[in-house]
Amino acid sequence: MIFDCGIEVKEDIKALLFDLDGTLVDNMHLHIQAWVRAGKEFSIPITEEMIVINAGIPTKQLIRKLSDENNWTIDEKAFTTVKQRLYKEVKAAAGAIVKIEPIIAIAEYYRGKLPMTIGTGSSRGNAIAALEDARILDWFDLVISADDVTFPKPHPEVYLKGAEYVSVDPKHCLVFEDGDKGIESAIAAGMQWVDVRKYLK
Repeated sequence: MIFDCGIEVKEDIKALLFDLDGTLVDNMHLHIQAWVRAGKEFSIPITEEMIVINAGIPTKQLIRKLSDENNWTIDEKAFTTVKQRLYKEVKAAAGAIVKIEPIIAIAEYYRGKLPMTIGTGSSRGNAIAALEDARILDWFDLVISADDVTFPKPHPEVYLKGAEYVSVDPKHCLVFEDGDKGIESAIAAGMQWVDVRKYLK
């Protein structure tokens, strides 16, 4: 099946696994704003580029990574709390979440036809809120968040858990991603994948 956006879902695909932020819902810019503002509160120069190239990595792990790379000394728990608060503030100001329609159309087409899961680096609370806001929560068999894995993307755990839950061999799974780390996760899991960024311009 080839969709209007150009994405092909081949006949051997038995399950669809979706990233969330930037793939199904257009909220990455909100996360970026929250990261940059949180950086200012902690007097560290977090840039948009830092967040974009590390998309998919949960907040605690990413602040640890950025701290190591830049010799920052940051309280991970305190920073995560502030970033989450700022994200909620930014999201509230932005209004209803915007769905990424070409990818939503694919999920809607296969709803009830193939098992579908979510694999996201967001916290469970933020992920569920975004899916509810977009009115698509009940489309998915399972939502796997940063709170549900030991190893975040680019480790394959988040997608392997999805495949295991729906009892589909990873080679017959198709992952939809908008982040390099997520694509690395899909590759490590032995799954087929789509970089949605190539089809959303």
